[in-house]
Parts: sequence; C-alpha cells; structure tokens
Amino acid sequence: MKNNLPHCIVALILLLGGRLGADEHRDIKIVEVQKIWDAAPHNAFTDLERFNGSWYCAFREGHGHAGGGDYGKIRVIASNNGTAWKSVALLQTKGVDLRDAKLSITPTGELLLNSCEYRVDDDSANIRNNTSVTYRSKNGTDWSVGTQIADKGYWLWQTTWRGATGYALGYQWGNRDATRFYRTTDGNQYTLHVDHLRPPGDRSNEHAMFFDAEGRAHMLLRRDNAPSKTGGYALLGQAEPPYTDWEWCRLNITLGGPSMIQLPDGRVVACVRRYADENHRNWGSQWTELGWINIQTAKYTPAAKLPSGGDSSYAGLHWHNGLLWISYYSSHSGKTSIYLAKAEISGLK
Repeated sequence: MKNNLPHCIVALILLLGGRLGADEHRDIKIVEVQKIWDAAPHNAFTDLERFNGSWYCAFREGHGHAGGGDYGKIRVIASNNGTAWKSVALLQTKGVDLRDAKLSITPTGELLLNSCEYRVDDDSANIRNNTSVTYRSKNGTDWSVGTQIADKGYWLWQTTWRGATGYALGYQWGNRDATRFYRTTDGNQYTLHVDHLRPPGDRSNEHAMFFDAEGRAHMLLRRDNAPSKTGGYALLGQAEPPYTDWEWCRLNITLGGPSMIQLPDGRVVACVRRYADENHRNWGSQWTELGWINIQTAKYTPAAKLPSGGDSSYAGLHWHNGLLWISYYSSHSGKTSIYLAKAEISGLK
C-alpha cells in the first residue's frame, strides 16, 4: 500500500496534461425534488437501487440521529415510477440500532442490503460495539434474516461489485480506529482482502467506490481527523486488480456521507455532505450538494446544491433514462425526511 499524498497530484497533472479540465465544469441542473417519506420522527441515511424494473429506497427510521435507547430500524420502500412509494419491508433487531442501509445487486440477481447493528447502550469510546450485517431478497419484499459478517467491531459501509466479486471497506470506529478491506462472492461470507488499508489514526470511515471500464477501483473516503484542517480532507484512492496496492491523493474538501457514480461518458459525480469552513465538527452548518470529481487531479468542484440543511446527505445515486436520480435526507423543512431528486447533466442525455 502506498501513501503518496504530497506528490501524486502534481505527477498526474504532468502526465495527463489536465485534459479533463473543461469537462468537469459542465452544468448539473436539478429538475425535480419530492419528499417521499417522513413517517418516523427521524428518517435518514438513504440508498437507492433499481431492481427488477422497480425503484427501491432503503433508510433508517429512528427518534434522532443517534443515541442511547434509539433503536433504529431499516425501512425499504418501493415504486414503479419513482413518484408513488409504498413500504415493502421493515428490518429490525431487538435492542440494537440498525443503521446505514446500502443496496446492491449480487451476481446471482439478489437484492443485497448492507447494514450495521450498533449497540448504543453498550458502547466504548475506544472501539465502538457494532457488528456488520447483510440481508438478501429475491423480490425486494421478502428478506432473509440478518447475517453477521466480517470481523466484529468493523463497520462494512457498502458492497461494490466487479464481476463475480464484491468489495467492501470496513472501519473500526473510535479512538482505536483501523480499516480492513473485504471481498465476497455472495454477500453472505466476507473474507479479509487487505488489512490496514489506511494507517491507524487516520480516522478514515465512510466510503463510496466504483470500478471503471478498465477494472481500476476508485474510492472516495471520508476522514474525521481533528488535529488539522487538511488532515480531515477526504481522500481519493485508486488501485489496479487485485486491489491490494492503493495510491491515495488528498481532495480539497471535508465531506460526509459520500456517494459517487461514473457517468456513461466517463465523468464522475459525487453527492456529499459539506460543512462550513470545512469543519466536520461544525454541526448544523451542513448542506448536501452534487459536485464533479476529477479522478486524475483529485479535485472536487461544486456543481449543484440540493434543497437541504442541517442533518442531511447520505445519498443514493443511479443513472436512468438520461437523468441522475438521487435519494437523500435533509432537515431543512423542519422534520428530518427522505427526498428524491432528479438532475440533468449538460452534454449528456
């Protein structure tokens, strides 16, 4: 594993001549936003998937963002057209906070949901008491019981598939932070692929990932490194198969709830939580926005702010019929609710 943060950006600019500079500034236009769910006191942390011709959105329902006694549940809602939504499943585990649902489709055609059982009443500041878990469904409505996966204490954020293999970064949250990179072929058994993908003390955690047409992996990684402002800037990682040797570049922003997608023309869009003064501890200042990521220069360029404010972000992204579909949550209207937005990308239909 390599960690060439000071030099990688300059080297890549010299190599590629900044050829994508003009593309990254093409407009993103939000054309539609609708609230699709607000039944619980607090509705948050979304993902979006298209499965068997229908839309599925998964998120957490709870009493607040997090806290003792707040045992969150995962709600799955579905829609044939993206306008009318109905609940199709409610996943829960007694006495734990079930959080951060992430959806994907396995090679065998099942809908996979990654989540985490967080034991909020039996926690430690050194190593948080959580266990990653997956659920599987053949039809989006009937779900398996939860299967505990990977190593206890590691929060597997989501599974991203390349052919018959899925990959997921797990992080150990707390004062003794650590990262492990896992692989799976079925969403049921996860095997350690790389230990310490990032060094301890880096405070790396949530991620988004995609594989390009040549098979390279690209990972957008959140960091909450308090000692310095730039130490909390997000990272962009890249690796060739077999994804054991990663190059890391520092982005120019602090972010939360990363989501990232490569468009049909090769450009990369992210949806992230932003903070005033790039300070993740500046709680209440957040907003959710779409922006371009230049994967050659590790530069983020804001493009379109979604209607949002306060407790918000954690988007799902999907390209469909010439539009970017975005699920996210926000508190800007008072109650923390789930929203669905659609965006046009200039130059791409």
